[in-house]
Amino acid sequence: MNDLTAAAQRIIRNLLDLKDTIARDAVRLRGGGKSQVDQLKHYADKTVGELANLSAQGDEAAKTAIKIIKQAKSKAQKYDGKDA
Repeated sequence: MNDLTAAAQRIIRNLLDLKDTIARDAVRLRGGGKSQVDQLKHYADKTVGELANLSAQGDEAAKTAIKIIKQAKSKAQKYDGKDA
């Protein structure tokens, strides 16, 4: 699914370059780990674009998945270089 609605484009904004990327891969590309991928549940195998379109249609779980992908980078920066 390559076609993003206008609403979906607004939702993913800075993730637009990842629209054709599988969600689990997008999390990892942005520095997230297994726990973030696990939080995606059955949405892990959908593309970021598919999640954006679902989110634009009101799917709350898809909205959460998009948030997890967006936050993966901030989590990686927060914990980068720190001992676990």
